[in-house]
Amino acid sequence: MGTDHKLKRSLRGERFFRWRGRDVTRLENLSDIVFALSLTLIVASAVPASFAELQALWREVIAVAMCFALVLLIWTKHHAFFRRYDLEDGITLFLNSAVLFLIMVFAYPLKFLATFLVTFFTFGYDSGQDVAAVLTFEQTGMMVTIYAAGYAAVFGVFALLYAHALRRADVLELSEAEKEMTRLEVRQGIASVVISLGAIALAWALPARITPFAGGIFFLIGPVMAWLSSQARKRAEAYAADGGAVS
Repeated sequence: MGTDHKLKRSLRGERFFRWRGRDVTRLENLSDIVFALSLTLIVASAVPASFAELQALWREVIAVAMCFALVLLIWTKHHAFFRRYDLEDGITLFLNSAVLFLIMVFAYPLKFLATFLVTFFTFGYDSGQDVAAVLTFEQTGMMVTIYAAGYAAVFGVFALLYAHALRRADVLELSEAEKEMTRLEVRQGIASVVISLGAIALAWALPARITPFAGGIFFLIGPVMAWLSSQARKRAEAYAADGGAVS
């Protein structure tokens, strides 16, 4: 393995993986175009018609940053998958298409949710009537359901992608450390689905006036993902110490 390739792996934190995808494929080019278009839809907005509207843009900047962070997270997982495994079979093509479709579908709804939350928590609405004109308590249960279902769908498909790579472990010649880190991606995808389903259940079980708190379950994602990652890295490091890491 060349020095340049080792440097790329180091810079991206891929210490357990031998990167198999070296050239950007047409499939990845198409995917990047869809990601870029989705970000364009999120950023796009009407030109301010007054200085007052221009001053109010700081809320939209925060909302766009929230959306950008989530889309960037998805793109990073997508990019790592193709660099790690370089798969282009029919199953990969289908699942990748599903991810791109979901991203395109949820671009505008994601911007709506982020803008509403930023405006609400920064006291951008003048009265309860203004808030109700955008979203009522009776509608929050359905809103949580829509966004939780979208989140579950995206990361559920990623779990299927990584599970497919795990099934091709022998063909890809994955080391034991690589297999463990691939299992981590599957577990994290499943955890995202479970947490999302929990949010949906709470949204329909709680009284209408406290259904917005159903989304609070998503704060579990950080600790759960960190714990799963920590456990997987310990096992991968053990495999590496036994000579199971990529040379």
